[in-house]
Amino acid sequence: MSQNITEGIQEWKRYEFLFEGTRDMIFYFSDSGLVQECNASAYEQLGFEPDEEIWLQDIFRTCVKVYDDRLIFKDGMFEQRFETTIYRKNQTCFPVEVRVAMLSEETGKYGVCRAFSIVQKVDAEKKLAYAEEKMEVVNKERDEMVANVTHELRTPVNGVMGLAQTLMDTELTASQRETVELIDHCCKNMIKIINNILDFSKLKANKFTIEEREFSFYKMMDTLVRTNQPVVESKGLKLVCNVSEDIPERMIGDELRLTQVLNNLLSNAIKFTTVGQIIINVTLSMDLHNELELFFMVIDSGIGISDEERDKLFKSFSQVDASITRRFGGTGLGLSITKSLVQMMGGDIKVESEKGKGSTFSFSVKFKKVQQQEEQQETAAETFSFNMGTATEQEQEDVGEIFRLGSEENVREIEANMEKLVLCIEMENWERANNFAENLKQLVMDDAMNLKRKAFRLQMTLRKGDHETSIKEYNVLNEAITEWKQTL
Repeated sequence: MSQNITEGIQEWKRYEFLFEGTRDMIFYFSDSGLVQECNASAYEQLGFEPDEEIWLQDIFRTCVKVYDDRLIFKDGMFEQRFETTIYRKNQTCFPVEVRVAMLSEETGKYGVCRAFSIVQKVDAEKKLAYAEEKMEVVNKERDEMVANVTHELRTPVNGVMGLAQTLMDTELTASQRETVELIDHCCKNMIKIINNILDFSKLKANKFTIEEREFSFYKMMDTLVRTNQPVVESKGLKLVCNVSEDIPERMIGDELRLTQVLNNLLSNAIKFTTVGQIIINVTLSMDLHNELELFFMVIDSGIGISDEERDKLFKSFSQVDASITRRFGGTGLGLSITKSLVQMMGGDIKVESEKGKGSTFSFSVKFKKVQQQEEQQETAAETFSFNMGTATEQEQEDVGEIFRLGSEENVREIEANMEKLVLCIEMENWERANNFAENLKQLVMDDAMNLKRKAFRLQMTLRKGDHETSIKEYNVLNEAITEWKQTL
């Protein structure tokens, strides 16, 4: 008996500690709303005396009503957590978070309510909302200033560039021509920077829109290669473009922004590559009833990026290394804008790279299909030279080094790379040999899977430094290519 009494006393003390030792306000109430019992914290925070009656509908005026002498909670808030306002005795109020629970009839009480002040939370939210509002105003003013300044900058830069181009049409000494060409080059770089800043400010202000119009995909790629070919050749590099033949000739999307993305990636590839080649691969990754997805790869043999530096790539005003800015220039906005544009076109962009070995940027973009274009598709490959390899030699020179598997150009290029690979192996220049092995793998990458596997094995043995096996793999690849050419 005494043990039961002791346990009862201990249980009551625990209850008293939980009931009185908390800053939360706890109310037990009847079905009419009369508070039958509450803790000291409730009296203290609401300003009531222990002998005064407290009615739930008086302290929770916005969410508690009485109908037919029975307490009703607005929106059936039993067993739910909600925020409301609680009123003190002096008619002032403050915000609280409340939870109400029903009790069984055996307890003699209708329900229990727990409420605690959220004044600090509400104040913090108000301050945050005010700060966000001020930030929005500041950002708007900043964007307007950037837009105005860049527009104003563009006018004098265009003027200087126009004068420089006029000067180049006159008789100049070699030294003078070099100076004027440098001025023209600097002006073009400045225009690119201004355009990047304008695009960046539009993206941040959510004013950038994607325009969906019908366009010719092959014509766009043809223009892209023609535009970049002179810069590639000036650095002694090679530009290879492989476009899958199952891609429709026409589609609906933003041609301008897709070109901007590809130009940004090509510009970086050209900038950071001094020896080797740049490859563009385009394949059809999804073909639905009214939508298609294209997968692009831009591969270079440039300086590469380490795993630690990769996280900085797509951040605004950031480059992986400060020395890169000094050596190659740039604002660090190009890839940030590129990523935003790709995402706006329903895709994503990724990068695979190894320091000193080159980088591969890949992204996917979704387009809408143009209905009833089967007849156009039949002649599309013949219209644009880089897709079939049936163009004249002059057209091929204009377009650039773009090869189709089995074409005369493709075979000649394979033979040239094989000869260079032999020289590199004989001179034990294994790093250059690896580059030529990569070239071979790309040149046979479409349909000749047997050749591709052999080229891949050769490249892997070169990378591992297993030079004896590399020579054996080269002989195997050479025999396979000889057999393959006999079947053409």
